[in-house]
Amino acid sequence: TVYKRIDHIVIAVKNLEQSAALYGDKFGLQATDVGRLTEGLKETTFTTGNTRIVLSQPVDPNGPIARFIEERGEGLYLVALEVDNVDKAAEALRKRGARIAEAPSAEHGRRVFIHPKSAHGVLFQLVESKA
Repeated sequence: TVYKRIDHIVIAVKNLEQSAALYGDKFGLQATDVGRLTEGLKETTFTTGNTRIVLSQPVDPNGPIARFIEERGEGLYLVALEVDNVDKAAEALRKRGARIAEAPSAEHGRRVFIHPKSAHGVLFQLVESKA
């Protein structure tokens, strides 16, 4: 499996506006997508180089990011790794003993993840390269 780059990271936050101000004002990052509503989340995206930092505030109190914040507090939720072929990468990881999970997404179709139990508590997502 060859990872091309980190496509994006998702940071779970309780208050999107305050968090976006921190990243914008204190870190000097420029928001490229502000306050977008998607799949039970309100998000603001910052782009740095060829990687996106996505701040995600749960709108749905029963959603995965809301549960994450309740259990662990705010912080790094997900790291998305770009690969040429998600299916081949997932199969190679399975063969190496990684636990792979899939989840449907209304907006993105199917999503493929490396379960946190296979990665010291970090949730990884496999993202296919855009041709």
